[in-house]
Order: sequence, then C-alpha cells, then structure tokens
Amino acid sequence: MDKSRGSVSFSAKLVAAILLCCLIATASVVFLGFTAIRAVDEDSEARQLRYAARALEEEASDIVEQQQISTIWDDSVLNVRAGNQNWMASNLGAWMHEQYGHDETYVVDPDNQPTHVVREGVTGRPEPRMPLPRPVEELVAEMRAEMRTATTDPANSTPDIEELSIARFVLLHGRPALVSAVPIVPDTDAITQAAGTEYLHVAIQFADVDMAARLAETYEFDSAAFALEPGPDDRLSVPVRDEAGKPIAWFVWRADWPGHRIVEQMLPVVSLFALFGATLLTWLLRSLWSSSRRLHESEEEARHLALHDQLTGIPNRTLFEDRLRQALMTEKRGGPPVALLCLDLDRFKTVNDTMGHSAGDELIRQIAARLRSHVRETDTIARLGGDEFAVILIGMGGDEALARYCSGLVHLLSAPCDLTTGQVQVSASIGAARAAAHEGGMEALMRSADAALYRAKADGRNRFCIATPELDDMFRRRHDLERDLRTAIADGGQFHVLYQPIFDADNRLVAAEALVRWNHPTNGLMMPDSFIGIAEETGLIDPIGRYVLEQACILATTSGLAKISVNVSPIQLRREGFASDVLSILAAHGLPGHRLELEITEKFTLDAEPTTRQNLEQIRSAGISIALDDFATGQSLLRYVRDYQIDTIKIDRSFVCRLGSGDGTDQIVRAIVDLGRAMGIKVTAEGVERQAERDVLLGMGCKAFQGFLLGKPMDPLRLAALSARTSSGQKTA
Repeated sequence: MDKSRGSVSFSAKLVAAILLCCLIATASVVFLGFTAIRAVDEDSEARQLRYAARALEEEASDIVEQQQISTIWDDSVLNVRAGNQNWMASNLGAWMHEQYGHDETYVVDPDNQPTHVVREGVTGRPEPRMPLPRPVEELVAEMRAEMRTATTDPANSTPDIEELSIARFVLLHGRPALVSAVPIVPDTDAITQAAGTEYLHVAIQFADVDMAARLAETYEFDSAAFALEPGPDDRLSVPVRDEAGKPIAWFVWRADWPGHRIVEQMLPVVSLFALFGATLLTWLLRSLWSSSRRLHESEEEARHLALHDQLTGIPNRTLFEDRLRQALMTEKRGGPPVALLCLDLDRFKTVNDTMGHSAGDELIRQIAARLRSHVRETDTIARLGGDEFAVILIGMGGDEALARYCSGLVHLLSAPCDLTTGQVQVSASIGAARAAAHEGGMEALMRSADAALYRAKADGRNRFCIATPELDDMFRRRHDLERDLRTAIADGGQFHVLYQPIFDADNRLVAAEALVRWNHPTNGLMMPDSFIGIAEETGLIDPIGRYVLEQACILATTSGLAKISVNVSPIQLRREGFASDVLSILAAHGLPGHRLELEITEKFTLDAEPTTRQNLEQIRSAGISIALDDFATGQSLLRYVRDYQIDTIKIDRSFVCRLGSGDGTDQIVRAIVDLGRAMGIKVTAEGVERQAERDVLLGMGCKAFQGFLLGKPMDPLRLAALSARTSSGQKTA
C-alpha cells in the first residue's frame, strides 16, 4: 500500500513539473507547431498513398473472392460442361454483373474458347472459335500454365488448383480494367476433373466511375476518379500498373491535409488553452490513479497471454511443459500418477483449405471447448500449435482406465461440429503414455506419446494407441536404423551388390538382377526389405540407387553379360534429373542402353506426374528397357502396362509357389503369360524353386526364369564366371 501511495505522489509531482515546462515552452511550441503541421501533412499524404495502393490490391482480391463464390461448386462444373447458357447467366454471368458490378464475364472451355459471354449485363452466345480479347487470352494462358505446374494428380486436379487465381489490371479496349481468372472446380469429392479438362471463369471490371465511387465510399477518398494522367497539385495520385509495372492509368483524389485544418482551428484553441491548463492537473491526477490500477490489470493480462493460447484461451506449450514438469515431480514424491495424451485432428487441413482459415479457427475453438468439458479441474489441456493438443491427466492409474478415457475422447471429438459456414465432421488420433510405464523424464514421456500418436495415425486415424516399451523400442530402433543408414552412405563400404541370374527356356544365362545388401556393423547382413522403405521416406534412396546402378554397370561391362536388371523406386522416378543421372552413369562405364533394364515394383504407386513421364520417356529413348516387378500384386497393373510401355513383366513369386495348388493360380499365371504374348511383352517368372514349377511355366509359354532352382544371388566374380561358361556354349545344370 505504501508503495502505491509513493507511486501516486511521484506522479503528481511529475505532472506539476510537466505543466510548468509546458508554460515555459509555449513560445517554442508555436514555432515548432508549424514544422509539425508540415510533417503531419506529409505523413497523411504518405498514408493516403499507401491506402490507395492497398485499396487497388484489395479490389483485385475481392473480385477473386466474388468469382469463387460460384466457381467452386459442383453445379458450376456440371452446367458449364453441359453448356447450360441460362444457368451460366443466372450464376456466372449476368448475376455477377447485377450482384458485384462485373462489366464483362467469360466462361472459357479447356481449349480456351469462350462458351458464355456477358457484357454490361447482356448475355450473348459466342460465335464459334470467337477469340478472346488479347489481354484476356494472355491471362488465360498464364492461368493454364500455373494449373499445369500445380497439378500433382492428373486424374483429379481439383485439390491442387482450387485456390489458384490471377487478377491484374490491363489495358482492355483502350480502357484500364481489372481482369481476374479462376478455375471452375467442384466443392465435393463427388465430381473429379482430369488435368486439362477444367473450364475457367474470367471477370472484368473497368477502372471507371463506378469503381472509383466504390473505393471512395470504402476508404473515404474525396472526389476520387480514374484518369490517364496524374492529377493537379491539390490532388494525390497513385499509378495503376500492368504486369510489367507500366502505368496504364492513375487513381486520383482530393488530398486530405490535416495540418491545414489544424492551422484553421488553432486560434480558437489558444484562447481556451489557459482554461485547459487549469483543469489538466486534476484530470491527470485522476488519470494517473486509474492508470496505476489499469497497469496492474495489464500486467496480469500480459502474464495470462504469455502462458495461454490466444485463439482458444487454454494453456500454450510453455505453460503445458511447466505443469507437466511439476506433475512428474509430484508423482516422483509419491503423488498421483500422471498420464499424457497427444492429439492430432484428422483432416483438419481439408477444413482449412475448403472452408477457409476462419472456419478452421472456429473448429479449433469448438474442439478446445469439448476437451475442456471432458477434463477435471486437476487436469490440464493445452494447444501445442496448429491442430495439435495435449492433455495432462492426474490420477489416471492403469492402462484399462486410460483406454476407456481415450475411447470416450475419440468418440467425443468425432461428433459433427456446427460452424458458421456449415457442419463439418473431423476425427482425432490420440497417443497416450503413462509416466509410470516410461523412464527418462518429461522429454521421454512426450516422445512415447508422440510415438503412440504416430502409430494411431499409421493404423488408420480416428483411434487411440497407448505407448508401450515395445512401441518405444520399435521407434527407437527405426530412428537408430535411419541414423546408421546415413552413416553407412556417408562413410561407404557397408553396401554390396549380389546378382541373381535369369535363364531362358534352354537354361542359357540371358540376364541378371542386381540385389543390394547392407552389412550392418552390429545387425549383420540386412535384406532390402528392412531398410529400403526407410531410405525412400528419408530421401536416402537416391545415393543407394546410384551405387547399385554403378556396380551393376561395372559388372555388365567386365563380364560381357547380355543384360543387367536394376530395381528403381518410384521416389527416384519423381526426381528431376534422374534419367540424366542414369544416362551419365551408362556413358561413364561405356554400357549401351539396350543392355540395361530398370525394374519398377508394382506394389507401390507409380504416379503419372510430368516428371515421372519425362524420366521414363528419356530412359526409353536411350534404349533402356522397363520391367514391371511383382506383377499382379498391386492395384493398377493393367494401367501401368498400358501407360508406361512396359517391356517385361515379372510374375511375382507368390503366384509361382502356388502353381498346381488348384486355387485358380494356374489360370491367373496363364493369363499373365498370354497377356505378355498378346502385347509383345517379355514375361519372366520369379521365385522358381522347384523343377515342377519350371515345367508348368514352360508349358504355359513362359520363356525366362529366375529363382533358387536355377541360381541363388551371387557375388560378381561367380556371376562373371557363370557368364563366361554360358558364353562358351555350356548350359547350367
């Protein structure tokens, strides 16, 4: 209390000193006032120029938002495809003129031809092959280019292009105009659009009296207008620039100089200055008293904001870690057991992308409210960032009680949420860990909960997983294996390549497949299945693949082997420059392209993005053949054979080992062989381990065999010797 009184007394003395200084400095203020007035006018002028520039930018963003109200809509896609002129006029053309004042509107088909035109609210059917105005045609072409670049799934381009837009000022028909182009896309998954089949919607607003009036009303510009030249001295002007930065018009308005107004109002104010000074001290003393109280409240508010999430009001990461640390210390001293939940919302990004960030924020607030209703006063919920939440549970003793709690929480969070923009339904994945079951403190507990969360997501989402020591060990081993893999690639010497021979129907060696092995320092010899997946996820597949390809080329050139087969990952095929790397390795070792075959496994998705296709085309043009490995084990085998000009298909060992079992496998294998014969594709049977299997395959017309019956994977020297014996006319046993 004494401290507060001293603070107020000091403030009163300070106010008295300030008033005295004000009286002494009055003469100086008069002089400095004129300087300040000029500075105020200059600041005001700069601010008005910034507002005007921002207003033009927002005009461009507004026209895009106006278009997307109708262009992101299933009905729009269906009706523009059907050429429904009345519907387009009511929703995409004349309606936009009436609603938003768009001067011209075009609906453009995939060939960039207008299918619907509205000018000044009048709808007209375009003449066949009617060209677009040149500036509009250029903007449409640029929009198409951006769509092609953004598309990653040619079968369904909507997720990649629905937010794309181009809006800029151009000179159209000799008049400055704002032109905007957006794609017409569906708003649900019920309709898909293949890349290159999308319609575009083009809206045009001329920079005329109407636009100037709208800007003047919104931003309080006086006597605003568009002109072809800058305004006179009493006017301010900002250029309207085209894409090249060249001014095509000027936005002009009467300048607002508050300094001038101050000068006009200054004399009456001076006469009241003495009265104002007399009352100022009383007002300041009362203000200081109120300010001291508000300062204390502000400090409390600042402290709260530093420890709580501003969007939801629940604790943030800083407060969460502090409370978790305290709870763990209390548990160690004999307090109640502690459990930690890590939550991620499933498909939250879809809500953000389709309904906007405001809807995403509203959803986050509702989820936080549900979590708050589901915890006790002793528990803590926190938002760690984005759609990540955490819950500290106090007194949660066993896995059974924790599982019941998590199950109820998953059910609670999967209920629909009623947002302002509509109803949405998301789910949550939860990773849970009890402190008593894990050693290592707060960081170890959080890692265990994160590992359980990762497992819940991997198992299909909308579920929970309770961390176990075995799960911790599994993720720890995976992390260690990734670290060792990086070390092995950096240091070299741990990888080696074996080669499994491939024979024809006469038991002649015709090719060999390169198979990588990893001599792990502690785990010993490791097969590809145990580390290739990690290499693909972490981007380490490229150096491993390059090493295998180089070793295979060296063997092929030194042994005289007719053809060497090397496995490649779809991850490698998606990388720009992959084909160039392959060709450079061939050139470095002097190996002709026709002696190399690249195997692509059919178990993994081979997307049709441009980079993959370009790599395959460049590889095939060099004479390199393409084989489809593990044929008939995936989901798109016929599409791959059709789309990627496959030279060889390899029957998976899972079919070969079941030949003669009477379960229909023989018919499937015969169909594969017949398919290869009909399409001129070579067929190789993998995993041939019994003579009876080879005989059945031979009877079906299969002419290439690979498996333990004929030859196990072997080192380069043994394969070279085998190749030499075959070249001299000997057959394998």
